Amino acid sequence: MSGENTIRSFLKEAAIYRKQGLLVESKEKYLEALTMIENSQRFQNDKKLIDSIHNRIEIIEKDIQEFNQLNETVELTADVKNLILDLFSFSKNADTAAIEGAVALAQFGQHERALTEFRKLIEEGTLPLLAAKNILRCQLDLSSPEGAIAEFRQWVYRGTFPKRYLKNLREFLVNLLERKGIKADLPEVIETIAEKGRVQDKGEDVLDISLVTVQLENGPRIGDLVEFDVSFQTGNTVCFCIPAERKDLIEAFKPGTRLQNMQCYSVLAVFSGSGIVSGQTRIGSGPNQGDYALDITINGEPQSIKHLIKEG
Repeated sequence: MSGENTIRSFLKEAAIYRKQGLLVESKEKYLEALTMIENSQRFQNDKKLIDSIHNRIEIIEKDIQEFNQLNETVELTADVKNLILDLFSFSKNADTAAIEGAVALAQFGQHERALTEFRKLIEEGTLPLLAAKNILRCQLDLSSPEGAIAEFRQWVYRGTFPKRYLKNLREFLVNLLERKGIKADLPEVIETIAEKGRVQDKGEDVLDISLVTVQLENGPRIGDLVEFDVSFQTGNTVCFCIPAERKDLIEAFKPGTRLQNMQCYSVLAVFSGSGIVSGQTRIGSGPNQGDYALDITINGEPQSIKHLIKEG
């Protein structure tokens, strides 16, 4: 085998190993390819090729480091595992359809109308916790952390929700703000012993996903790992935005595309799963006008639960 063919073979093997999750083996093949390139008169001055391989090695090293950190953590409690499993059996009904309608308004730039609908759902008692979380997301989507903080303060001072809901909402908002690098002085919420003993409504028992990473399986960036902050969530469907200029990603997430390698991040856990692109629509107005709203429905049971971030 010629030197050029050997290099191509190493690079192909490295890509296959990476796709299969064999990160150490992939890194070794990339290093072998680099060694041959440095000793090749034809390729040793090909800066673009060398830099490309170095970049791939850096990404793999980062993935290895993150994987090792995940494996150092403790096992999830049974309650958290059950909560994650419940996410994948979220059933649609009239209440969730109402939430989805309000989320759709927000996705397509109609934030004020969406906020009105979410507040109406809270007043009606229709999945109020889910509606409240989407209000906070909607406020942040308007680039208004002050609006989200003010909304939460009103709920606390007016006693809009039971203490257990307010505590949940506080943790949820803190997580959203931290992801944007914002620290806020939020009112503390303390449950009484009697309140802690109450059972939460089953319909509100949904795992909040804040970030999703996906390994692309088609398009010009096949094999790459991309991540998205979740803008909204209804049950097991997460919604986020793709900028109009990212045509490489828009092509990779056509409706109906199946996604086998996903990582879902929540306050409680990081777990692997799969899903399907259930919607992709051009946004016609609002701060994200011209961009694309993308929906991914997570289906099936999670492949593996990898990390406990916070005791549930």
